[in-house]
Amino acid sequence: MNGCGARTVGSGAFVDDDLVVTAAHTLRGADTVTVDVAGRKLDAEIVAFDPELDLAYLRVDGVGAPRPMRVAAGDVGGRAAAWAVRDGEPVRLDVELVRRIRLETDDIYVEGETVRPAYELRADIEPGDSGGPVVADGDVIGVLWARSARTPGVAYAIDVARGAATIDAQLLSGDLGDVDLDRCD
Repeated sequence: MNGCGARTVGSGAFVDDDLVVTAAHTLRGADTVTVDVAGRKLDAEIVAFDPELDLAYLRVDGVGAPRPMRVAAGDVGGRAAAWAVRDGEPVRLDVELVRRIRLETDDIYVEGETVRPAYELRADIEPGDSGGPVVADGDVIGVLWARSARTPGVAYAIDVARGAATIDAQLLSGDLGDVDLDRCD
């Protein structure tokens, strides 16, 4: 993605034939969005965007995802896999779902406080992993958000099933409301 004077990278997962869920902060201010699908670079359009919960949907026309996953709730205390793209290659990360939390943080513009439904994970997350799916039993249960600044091996994922109301409504209506996709800060 290109925007806000820089190129940003994030990960995502197909949750329908042409629909990718990802972290909204990876798209902030994007003037172009490109999705790499099996080595093909395809243009994508932001069709849902929630800066409060840091979730977004991208539409990638004509791709026909090989195996889209469904969004579902996850069970804490279990193991899961997270997927990220590092050095241009998909990487599987083993994660443990420690607990569900209410993540008190700033919106993606660091303008106001928000509360996000999330999972605390035991996982080794790196910068650039944002938006990657957390997958349990073949279902997307979370989107990688950040790692702890204080505790090594602790990371957080937005709970997509509990947090998708706004982006699901935007997707159905085709209306993003007052969201400013060009905004950088």
